[in-house]
Amino acid sequence: MKQRRVIELKEGETFVGLLWLVSGSVRTTKRGDPYWEGSFTDSSGSISAKLWDSSQGKKGRVEALKDVLVAGGPVSIRAKVGAFNGVVQLDLLSAERVDPGQFDPSIFSPAGKRSIKEMEEEFDNIVSSMKDEAYRKLLKAFRAKREFFSSFETAPAAKGIHHAWIGGLFEHSLALARNVKALTPGYPLLDEDLLICACFLHDAGKAVEISSDPGFEYTTNGKLLGHIYVGARLVETLSLEVADFSEEKKLHLLHVVLSHQGERSDGFGSPVDPLTPEAVFFHQLDNLDAKVQNCLTQLEVADRKGGEEPFTNRRDNFLRKSFYRVRPSGGIGNGVESAGVEEVEDSTPVRKRPGLF
Repeated sequence: MKQRRVIELKEGETFVGLLWLVSGSVRTTKRGDPYWEGSFTDSSGSISAKLWDSSQGKKGRVEALKDVLVAGGPVSIRAKVGAFNGVVQLDLLSAERVDPGQFDPSIFSPAGKRSIKEMEEEFDNIVSSMKDEAYRKLLKAFRAKREFFSSFETAPAAKGIHHAWIGGLFEHSLALARNVKALTPGYPLLDEDLLICACFLHDAGKAVEISSDPGFEYTTNGKLLGHIYVGARLVETLSLEVADFSEEKKLHLLHVVLSHQGERSDGFGSPVDPLTPEAVFFHQLDNLDAKVQNCLTQLEVADRKGGEEPFTNRRDNFLRKSFYRVRPSGGIGNGVESAGVEEVEDSTPVRKRPGLF
């Protein structure tokens, strides 16, 4: 029988299957009784879980499974599906460790809709179309760093806010490049090739900052250095490999990378404010793609869960925002095919609501 996905689980069911254990630890209740709490994931999403024991842990359930429930690998579990504050969770009944070497970790992570090969071809076409030879050589030097570029191709763009899937960082970067090409004709002063470089290098440090293992946890380097520093260091390194890459070009590209998360006063990590036309433009474009994709993803998640609620569940969203699902046509659904999910024709009736006046 096919294993049910996390996103499909309903309260009252019994789940039997294989999930990736992202995090977990033994804790104690207010009465001093031990219990285990953690988080599992599969390709459809994550779910919290608990393992309860008796008074003072006399049944020994937590003690017996604490060495099995170690984060960072697949676990075969049996659990009752419960809910707390309206959020589905697992109450573990049994667990058995599975050899991680038997599975490709990527099968437990969400995947994008585009293949790596398809995205590579688009990247190469974009680079070939660049008019500035120095910028073109810089991105070719980036492509030539095989190990790093391979990590860049498969990395998520974030842990959960936007493009949080295998290949999400590459998708986000390509979307920005397409938008740059579409919008720069309206702003003739902007240096299009500088912005194209920024599309692929501004978040490249996330290939180091965020692990591509299931759960997309932050790495030690990610926590201590951050992707902005890693990206700026990458620009410095690549610029030294391109003989005719001028100091002025390097300065402008570094500034866009360092300022891409906006004003320092906003508190999102940029060490400098955007102070060039390209930096101002790029910050807004980057923010646009991230926020719109967050909204679209939440609509997809709601579609996959089913139901006719007019708003998405804010608990499913890292931004804790709830989005309106009813489309201008009157039906519920975002009209975008979800990865691995068949598109179903929308038959939701138009909702009638009282007028404002």
